[in-house]
Amino acid sequence: HLKVNKDKKYPNSPSGMPGVQTLMPVMLNHVNDGKLSLNQLINLVCENPVKIFGIKNKGSIREGYDADFTIVDMNKKIVIKNENIESKCGWSPFNGFEFKGTPVSTIIAGKIKMQDGKIIGDPEGTPLEFS
Repeated sequence: HLKVNKDKKYPNSPSGMPGVQTLMPVMLNHVNDGKLSLNQLINLVCENPVKIFGIKNKGSIREGYDADFTIVDMNKKIVIKNENIESKCGWSPFNGFEFKGTPVSTIIAGKIKMQDGKIIGDPEGTPLEFS
């Protein structure tokens, strides 16, 4: 939802907030702060969703699985800025916050789709299969 839709003057404003793009920097910052282990993060964002939703060939790097993974730099610091949000809403509740740890590349189906914060080509990946 657009920021204007969240304004307090709208009593029935929609709930929720954008977070897909900022999830990993926020969580990697928690890893760097010792509030979360890297293994816990992997379980939360990779392994558990696959189990919960019964998604085939994802959630792990192994033979026969789709080559979907993210490369992170645990030491790189970033400041989240609304003008860099790719979502059509164009804002983040973390605007102006600095985080340590961020994705530097995302590979979907063996193809680089994001590098150094920029989406490369068509972002679609391998269609999901459910068990």
